[in-house]
Amino acid sequence: MKDTLLEHYAMLSETTRSETLFDRAASPREKKRVQRIEDIIETAAKLFVRDGYAQFSSRRVANELGISLSNLQHYCGTTENLLLSMIRAKIEVFVTRFHDIANQTSLTPEQRFIKIIDEDMVTTLDPWIASFSFQTWALAEHDKDVNEHLKHIYGEFCRILASLIRDVNPAVTHSKADVYATLIASQIEGLLLYNKQIAADQQHWDDTLETMRTMWLNMIRVG
Repeated sequence: MKDTLLEHYAMLSETTRSETLFDRAASPREKKRVQRIEDIIETAAKLFVRDGYAQFSSRRVANELGISLSNLQHYCGTTENLLLSMIRAKIEVFVTRFHDIANQTSLTPEQRFIKIIDEDMVTTLDPWIASFSFQTWALAEHDKDVNEHLKHIYGEFCRILASLIRDVNPAVTHSKADVYATLIASQIEGLLLYNKQIAADQQHWDDTLETMRTMWLNMIRVG
């Protein structure tokens, strides 16, 4: 049960978790439990990035929090569960956000597509997100469960993109939309790593963003 609870809160967006804590009639004990879970997730993510996946352990997280290992395990169970929950908390929140944008019927399909692209591209400028992603990918090379989980997360993002691509241009086939979505997602992920490692000149960022928008939209419109 404790594993399920931790994963449940890890999947929630920041807004939803905030509502859980303050906007509904939750008992003080429940609020304290949710806050503890959030503290665990945040501390785990900080150590994951700071020390690297190879040095990550539940014991290190417990020490950082100033609690016993058994107390930490009461909330999160195994180190593997903590890792998966942390990854869900830090990556799936973006997929949830993009899913919400894709369903904003007040916008045209092209506007929704651009909004998702713009928000995702902004994350490529964040060195912390880049470091977290790099550690997660490296861990996935050695951990089957993490690998499968990443496939699910990025697969869902590509499905959102592919659906929007076909909304923008219904003439695009399902298979071609999948290819386009994979290309776009991989280019954004590549830029994330490039900006972190190469420190690209940010004065050209607006031109870079506009160029990628135009390139991708032209590809979709032509089909």
